[in-house]
Amino acid sequence: MYGRRKLGQILIDLGYLDDAQLDAALQEQQRSGGLLGEVLLRLGYITPDQLAQARAEQYDVDYEKVTPDTVQDEAINKVPCAIARSLQVLPLRIEDNRLVVAMANPLDVDAIDVLQRQTGMYIKVVYTNPEDLSKVIDFHYSTAATGSESLDEVISEVGSLPDGTDENLDDLRRAVEDAPVVRIVNLLLVEAINGRASDIHLEPRRMHMEVRYRIDGELQHVRNIPRNLMAACISRIKVMADMDIAERRVPQDGRISIKVEGRQIDLRVSTLPIQYGERVVMRVLDRERSIRRLDELGFSQHNLITFRWLLQRPNGIILVTGPTGSGKTTTLYAALRDIQSVTRNIITCEDPIEYELEGINQSNVNEKAGLTFAAQLRAILRQDPDVVLVGEIRDQETAEIACRAAMTGHLVLSTLHTNDAVSAIPRLIDMGVEPFLISSSLVGVVAQRLVRVICPHCKQGYEPTLAEVQVIGRPVQQLYRGAGCSACGGRGYLGRISVHEILVVDDEIRALTIQHAPSSQMLEAALRKGMIPMSQDGIEKAIQGITTLDEVTAKAFISSGNTTIDVMEAA
Repeated sequence: MYGRRKLGQILIDLGYLDDAQLDAALQEQQRSGGLLGEVLLRLGYITPDQLAQARAEQYDVDYEKVTPDTVQDEAINKVPCAIARSLQVLPLRIEDNRLVVAMANPLDVDAIDVLQRQTGMYIKVVYTNPEDLSKVIDFHYSTAATGSESLDEVISEVGSLPDGTDENLDDLRRAVEDAPVVRIVNLLLVEAINGRASDIHLEPRRMHMEVRYRIDGELQHVRNIPRNLMAACISRIKVMADMDIAERRVPQDGRISIKVEGRQIDLRVSTLPIQYGERVVMRVLDRERSIRRLDELGFSQHNLITFRWLLQRPNGIILVTGPTGSGKTTTLYAALRDIQSVTRNIITCEDPIEYELEGINQSNVNEKAGLTFAAQLRAILRQDPDVVLVGEIRDQETAEIACRAAMTGHLVLSTLHTNDAVSAIPRLIDMGVEPFLISSSLVGVVAQRLVRVICPHCKQGYEPTLAEVQVIGRPVQQLYRGAGCSACGGRGYLGRISVHEILVVDDEIRALTIQHAPSSQMLEAALRKGMIPMSQDGIEKAIQGITTLDEVTAKAFISSGNTTIDVMEAA
């Protein structure tokens, strides 16, 4: 496997490096830091093309030297400019009904999936020198060459828009309908969606508007848009989201539905007035995105067995808790997929419907029309459901209806915003739900966080420090981290996975709920019965080389009323 082969050894096997040069480079890397490939280039031991060829060996794909002359027009015409630039892919040729493309990250399966949907062809991936790739993409996707346009080109084209449009509402209304502004916003959305962004941030600054995308949980700066285009672009988005462009003093919420490469994409739009204008955040919801399976979400074997056991209960409430963006909805959808059958009537109550589930009845909340979670849930319970998914328990009324539904023979799945599993019980009590209702209906709580996964292409082992061993709580010989490479953009991480803890509500927890016992007492009882705290689940994933200990300590060291050390000792 490419992930197991060392770059230095590959270069030696290819005849581009000898043992003495590798030893010298490794010593220089220890002294000065940086990636081994960069050190080898700096020392003059290898060329960029030789490094790219070795990287291709690591990726287990073919290497090709690309130039403007190696690209066929029929291949270029298959992939639009916005997709090629945002995904850093270059169509080279068509052979045997397959589109051969050079990619900056040959293992980006989401990008390959986008290309397959766009072209309707099988994709063969090759790797090349990243600098050559960027130059040839720029050459073939210039306006003169193909008639396509890039976002930067359109921004430059409309640079003459007056800077005063943000003060003149009539000028602004005309500007948002101008073709250049429409093209800028459309290209921006396509670029973000095809770049796998989960959120798009437009942030007004004193001299420009900063554009950032959240990819794999991390915000990344993309570009700055000139200030004279800021008001028109934000107003265009507000028009698309059915907002009031004349109102810039209060926050607004809206929704945009668009099609990108044949996919139905929903954008949840939020505006917030700040110092230099209106800040806009758009959450990207891909309705046609494939639903993951439970065993793909990072559950340990113990937690997966426990969760599936809870899902087989005929009635009761199962809650998934965590902060915004921790993957709660993904877990619930995977759970529905796991228990779906022709003998079960499953109905959801969501705001909004994020992904379409085949064979499951999904309904939308519409609070503007008076259709709240509580009202929708009452109607659903008259539809003879076996399983009900409530997108979120936000208030006492919804919580009480969910509890009574669970007590009358329904399995109810929902989410709640709490830091850990045991905190769900006092949170429901704080909402005004009677403890006897909670103890009679709640059967389990899954708490989770998302942590970044170490990039498999640059993962390396290292000897843990004394402080890290103390955090782990037992001796370990090796931990892992990513050195940073072209596949992960130098970050050392690629993708995310969940860490969990699962509280099973048994007779002891029910009794403590009735007694209004503190969270710390419930936690102690749960740990005594075998609950694995989220911090420990994360530590085990760090030891296995799935994530880093830094990620675990940053994202998953949560406890109820105790310090992390207390939780670790209790475990």
